[in-house]
Amino acid sequence: MRFLTGLLALITFASMALTAPTHAQSSWSSGEAIIDADLVSERAVTAPGDRFHIGLHQIMPEGWHTYWRNPGDNGLPVEIDWDLPEGVEVGEVVWPAPIQLPLTDMIMDYGYKGELVLPMPVTVAEGFVGETIEFRANATWLVCDTICVPEDRELALTLPVGPQPDQDEAGYWYIRGALESEPRVDPAVSAEFAIEGGRVILDLSGGAFANPGAISDLRFFPYQTGVIRNAGRQIVEAGESRTLVLLEPGYAAASAGDSAQGGVVTWRGADGGDRQAVAIEARPGAGGYGLPPLAGSAVPQAMTGGIFGLILLAFGGGLILNLMPCVFPVLSIKVLKFVQAAHADPAAIRRQGAFFLAGVLISFVGLAGMLVILREVGLPVGWGFQLQMPIVVASLALLLFAIGLNLLGAFEVGTRLMGLGAGLADKPGWKGAFFTGVLAVVVAAPCVGPLAAGALGLALTQPAPVVLLVAAAMGLGLAAPFVVLSLSPGLLRFLPKPGAWMVTFRQFLAFPMFASVVWLAWVLSIQSGPTGLLLLGAAMLALSFAVWAHGQGNRVWSVVAIAGLALGVVSVVMIARLPATTSTQSLSAREEAWSRARVAELQGMGQAVFVDVTAAWCVTCQINKLTVLSSDPVLDAFDRFGVASLRADWTNRDETIAALISEHGQAGVPLYLLYPASGGAPRVLPTVLTQGGLIDGLAWAADN
Repeated sequence: MRFLTGLLALITFASMALTAPTHAQSSWSSGEAIIDADLVSERAVTAPGDRFHIGLHQIMPEGWHTYWRNPGDNGLPVEIDWDLPEGVEVGEVVWPAPIQLPLTDMIMDYGYKGELVLPMPVTVAEGFVGETIEFRANATWLVCDTICVPEDRELALTLPVGPQPDQDEAGYWYIRGALESEPRVDPAVSAEFAIEGGRVILDLSGGAFANPGAISDLRFFPYQTGVIRNAGRQIVEAGESRTLVLLEPGYAAASAGDSAQGGVVTWRGADGGDRQAVAIEARPGAGGYGLPPLAGSAVPQAMTGGIFGLILLAFGGGLILNLMPCVFPVLSIKVLKFVQAAHADPAAIRRQGAFFLAGVLISFVGLAGMLVILREVGLPVGWGFQLQMPIVVASLALLLFAIGLNLLGAFEVGTRLMGLGAGLADKPGWKGAFFTGVLAVVVAAPCVGPLAAGALGLALTQPAPVVLLVAAAMGLGLAAPFVVLSLSPGLLRFLPKPGAWMVTFRQFLAFPMFASVVWLAWVLSIQSGPTGLLLLGAAMLALSFAVWAHGQGNRVWSVVAIAGLALGVVSVVMIARLPATTSTQSLSAREEAWSRARVAELQGMGQAVFVDVTAAWCVTCQINKLTVLSSDPVLDAFDRFGVASLRADWTNRDETIAALISEHGQAGVPLYLLYPASGGAPRVLPTVLTQGGLIDGLAWAADN
């Protein structure tokens, strides 16, 4: 078992080293800052009781941008931590009006390009004593082009203190320009915010908005995230002495309609000219505009039952994961361990249950934390994203192969069933239980079953603490049956007594592991091509040789075993260096590759559309394909109702597909969408398909 532990440690180290973001590698490895930044001040000399502005001055290379206070769909705004002498205060950032920064058709960010100054008010106390004031700031920001790079900078500015303040000409004009571009409230302008007919309506009146014919290029930038779909259409309609802005709703629109919504409105004159901006606080409106529905838009419903309902949904999803085929073999090994201890030491099995729970919770929360971090730095991700990395797929395949060899008895400590990871401790069992919990979460990643998909999808639109809480609830659901069993001595009596059958069953469990290896090898062949598959085979050969050499029982062969293990790790490392392939799962004669344009084209021709968002590493996807999508009754229904079938393959990273998944409130694949023939938004089908349910859905899409 220590041999298995060494293999896991080596693979984990290699995976961590090689799966760190490499697409931004050139910017980091060069050690050069992307943004030129310094502090500027209105004052060359300040004085006690003085009030003025200091500013963060940034110069961005062409093509790069930073973010506004609401960064949009991705990104992070500038944050500044000040180290100031007593008697000096720096206020909040004054944000100039942002611009739209489209990343894809479905992802829109808000921010700045070129040269930027972010002013902040400074107050010097009347009783300040000192000859100078040193402003020290730790500033952090995210700067993006086709990649995103987090930067932090230690900045400092020292101002002399005299009897009278004196102006710094260059700094003054830098900051004056930024303050003049700050959107300010116009008392002549009033605004209302309403939700009606599947749309968000911003009703502007007074000021420039009393004459909508004199306005062009109007854009609304909300302060709150999720109120509108940032990349959605913003349609301007002329009302009676008012301007109506018709917006597509975001995930938080339903809960935002009852409260005032602040934001910035920018526009140009009818003939173009300079951009103008105003800050608004839109109060809830009564609606009643009688406008036609905004095609293809629907207001997302608020989470049923709030956070508590979301947690219950996640807990139920975790419970169902126990029945999913990718998790069942690992949990069967845990049951065997319970059988071994149940009739001997109830206290030991309670400890195992606790450590199994700890392994599951830490792994679920850790994986969710990675999702949050990637989301915050501007990367559209979903559940199972790690399996889009070939080195992770190869490492998992090699680990499951090693576990299979262990279950067959190719290497073990003694003849007892130790459980995965039991050799990690001098006292067998508790570390094995923890490791089994970790492994259960690792192999559960491709299985987003019923309830889990919806819970994760909603959670990933929420703040980080909600995401982590939902992940913990899902982990608790996965571990619950084993925790209950470990804490219930009465239930333990129903488990069979240990015997020779355990050895046979243990060896049998090796074959589901090997089946998983075959499946992962197929996934790798899609991601990295034949060369990746060859390198995985070489790694398995090296591992098998290392296991055999390890069993010879002397130091020379132990050295040979280490060399074989190192060769296997090198093979896996080489997989990470292979160029990504553009291959996907082969399309059947009935299928087309998905694109938004193709969906719109087919709907425009009056044809219903079924979209299968899938991935080769998604076990649930493959089961649905074999049992439902490829069944004769379903294929006949596609022909009978004339429904087109499109496939969006997410096996490899694809930001457009990631945006499609997020747009429909899901965390990962599978995702099944049915677009009605008459046009409009799709119906989201259950994660686990049934033949009858899908056929009924096809009939609905064809008739609507």
